[in-house]
Amino acid sequence: MNAQPTHRQGLTLEEIATRKQALKAAIAEQQKQVNEAYRQIVEPFSNVKSVSKYVGNNLLNSFTVFESAIWGYRLISRLFRIFKRFR
Repeated sequence: MNAQPTHRQGLTLEEIATRKQALKAAIAEQQKQVNEAYRQIVEPFSNVKSVSKYVGNNLLNSFTVFESAIWGYRLISRLFRIFKRFR
């Protein structure tokens, strides 16, 4: 009846370090899998231009077309003035 309870020892520091390393390795593997899955999902959209580049390109193209129209108008009006003189 008066048996002394034996104290069960817990984990040793070496066991804790080993488990910690195994857990870190498992977490790193999971992180790699998550990154790979993310890359596969995002990859088709990564080749799309950004919005700012799209707007900038269209703005530059619009300005070029506008400038060409102004030059065309000036050229045509000068040609008409030249032909008016010879009538």
